[in-house]
Amino acid sequence: MTKTSPSSDTPTPDLEEQAAELFLRRRDASWSESDQVALDSRLADGREFADAYGRVQDSWEAVGRHATSPELMALREQAIARARQASARRWSMPGARSRGFRAWASAAAVLAVCGIAWQISPYGYEPNTYKTGLGEQKIVELPDHSHIALDARTRLRVHFTADARIVELLDGQAQFSVAKDPARPFKVEAGGRTIIAVGTVFDVEYVDQQVSVAMVEGRVAVLSEDPMKSAKLPGADTRSSSSVPIELSAGEALQVRADGAATVLPKADLEAATAWRQGKVIFRDRTLAEAVHRLNRYSHTQVVVDDPALAQMRVSGVFESGDAQAFAEAMQAYLPVIADSLNSSVIHLRMK
Repeated sequence: MTKTSPSSDTPTPDLEEQAAELFLRRRDASWSESDQVALDSRLADGREFADAYGRVQDSWEAVGRHATSPELMALREQAIARARQASARRWSMPGARSRGFRAWASAAAVLAVCGIAWQISPYGYEPNTYKTGLGEQKIVELPDHSHIALDARTRLRVHFTADARIVELLDGQAQFSVAKDPARPFKVEAGGRTIIAVGTVFDVEYVDQQVSVAMVEGRVAVLSEDPMKSAKLPGADTRSSSSVPIELSAGEALQVRADGAATVLPKADLEAATAWRQGKVIFRDRTLAEAVHRLNRYSHTQVVVDDPALAQMRVSGVFESGDAQAFAEAMQAYLPVIADSLNSSVIHLRMK
């Protein structure tokens, strides 16, 4: 049976339509502070609506990325035409509410276009999953007003429950600015570790099965899924058990190797850990292999190290994240290296 609202005989739009309507209204100049308060309350109280709103927001961004694709341009026109036809039919009904229905028709058009955008996206659509590609960065606002900045080649999944806010970092690097909510801790899961925060700012990298946590503000607790894994403090013995959380404060860092061994750094190199936010990469006494691996996340021109011995040489420096050519030239200047550019997409580094 069709649901009806108490004040109208029109069908009640489903959550997707409601989310799309509110998303459109929020972009209009008439959107007021009280409208925002009502939206925030609904996002906080209704998980299903918050998920629907997030899907509309994701798809709107996808529309922007693919706005000039022939498929989307054609289907956008079809969606608008369908919305206009629906509007014309609705105007012929007695007691029509013009403003409400225009918003509903616009929402329907947005939903139709969004569906196409999800399909033609190079990544496809996964609910509550956020991704970036080669050299791409983005900032995501969550329903609780926390923000996540995603570095290049990063993928994470978000899941909110009544008593927790959970982010699974599947690959890459992200900086988390967590909105305070003591009743609902914010958890980031990566590589068998769970970072628990209430309101703070921290950076997490999960690449090649290794986890790095750098604290910018506040405090977090880090738990291990494996009670046999231990944390080592520089200059101290390995702890006998990691059942006790590892606590990190601003200015500290944690590094977890692929085998699970963890090391706490009392003085984190925050400049290097967060340089990607300014479009830079900073290497301090890293192997050439590590430097190249990081640099290749940002540039369509990939750097290849052909010699295993060369790959283990140590390098330091500050580079623009997408400038592979400048990096190769610097390596030629400071290492016994020759850079061969066979084509515009690959630079080979080899010993002289």
